[in-house]
Amino acid sequence: MSGESKAPQIKRYVIQVNPGRPRLGIDLTLCPKSVLPDARNQKTEFTARIYAFKGGKWVYPGEKRKITFSFKEVSKEKGVCLNYPEKDKINTNPDLFFPDDDDRMNDFDFDEDDTDGDADKACPTMILVADDNPAHSHHYKKATTKNAVTEAKVLVRCEDYGAFGILKAEAADCEFLKPRERDAGCSQELGDNDVKIPRDDNGNNIADSAAQDKNKDGTKALPDKDEDDTPRGNGDKGDGFTNYEEYRGFIVGKVDGPKSHKRTDINKKQLFIHDKNKIGTGFFGRSGLEIIFIPGPEYYGGDSTDGDKAPDAGTQIINFNRDPNVGGDQHGIRLVKENLGGNVLGQAVHARFGWLPKEVNRVRIDVAAHAGMAGNALSASIAHELGHCSNLQHHGQLPSHNHGPTSDPTGGVTSGDVNCVMRYDNYRSIWCHVTGASHCIHKIPSPENPGTTFCDSQDGNGCNASGSDYWGDPCAFTNDASADRGECKNRIKVKDW
Repeated sequence: MSGESKAPQIKRYVIQVNPGRPRLGIDLTLCPKSVLPDARNQKTEFTARIYAFKGGKWVYPGEKRKITFSFKEVSKEKGVCLNYPEKDKINTNPDLFFPDDDDRMNDFDFDEDDTDGDADKACPTMILVADDNPAHSHHYKKATTKNAVTEAKVLVRCEDYGAFGILKAEAADCEFLKPRERDAGCSQELGDNDVKIPRDDNGNNIADSAAQDKNKDGTKALPDKDEDDTPRGNGDKGDGFTNYEEYRGFIVGKVDGPKSHKRTDINKKQLFIHDKNKIGTGFFGRSGLEIIFIPGPEYYGGDSTDGDKAPDAGTQIINFNRDPNVGGDQHGIRLVKENLGGNVLGQAVHARFGWLPKEVNRVRIDVAAHAGMAGNALSASIAHELGHCSNLQHHGQLPSHNHGPTSDPTGGVTSGDVNCVMRYDNYRSIWCHVTGASHCIHKIPSPENPGTTFCDSQDGNGCNASGSDYWGDPCAFTNDASADRGECKNRIKVKDW
């Protein structure tokens, strides 16, 4: 009909991306659950695969592509653990890297070398034994297959006991698929293929398989907390090492003995000791503290000469490779044999009674001076002096007991529990207290057996308990430790910060 309008024509278009080419995806295997970082040439294999999307699912193999592995994040801790290598030899090379010197990596090209250029700070080739960390010149953070492939296996080398990082794999035209377990098929889910090394589902940079990963109640252990509570001591929690530091661990061992790497208990307080002359720690273990030996002064940042008067107090730092922004310096104790003279059996040098490890230059023991004494006298003396490095004092500080008419002798050095190593034994043959205008004199056994433990009460016992006086007359007076002394187990503290 003339003048009739026509309906508009609608055009439809179908847009096809990459016509004839399937969607491609790439995944990566997860880190094995059992892996704990080991600085001694530990190598872990990871596999990336390329898939094609067919029939509504991801199917292997897809089209070939060059596959690139790289670190999205990687730690660069000082040294390889908290106390190795020596302070003047530490570097901050990446703790995880691709080893270009391994024949299994011959099909890769490498990039992003992040090696410290200071030749004097090359990575140590001996951590526990000679050549257990073979020499290497590069720390590559990127590795790409030389040829196009559908699957590639890459090695990641570890060089720190606390290493952590995030690995990823990518290829041209590929979407990211969520990681899979080693023996599992494709996850079939889109998402980042980031893989944490080691396995760390709770995100605290501590391996999920490590004992330090969780608190006693099963909750996540926060890496920067220090809440050891055994022994309880004075009630202050901690031993000077954060949870991450205890996980990263220490090189330990006795002088001239084999060395090992130790991750410490986040619930138990430790004290590190360099027993220079191998005299042992006597009864000190009965404090409840865990004693850990270090093989030489270089393992607490000390003077390598290990001279009697070096280093100064406050320089014997066990965790000298720590993150300076977290926690604080924790010190070790140097235990040495010296001839002291003057009837002195032992001494905690540069420490007032009750000071902490950071205040101590050394604990010196005159081993020869104990000849002819009770068989356990040496063990008691060593424990006594180490107690002075752990916040413990004498049961009292009066050098001898009062003989005047108006005051009693409570709080002398021989007061309190006679079984405690912090009490002086054989110091005076008698002690006395006033009974009106006269004295009631109590006799201390001679010779007297030294203490063998740490007391948990201020109460006097044995010759310090109520009983008969020197003449056999009844006497109810008890020679207790001073009000702020005694009950030594409840006063122990080793944390320096």
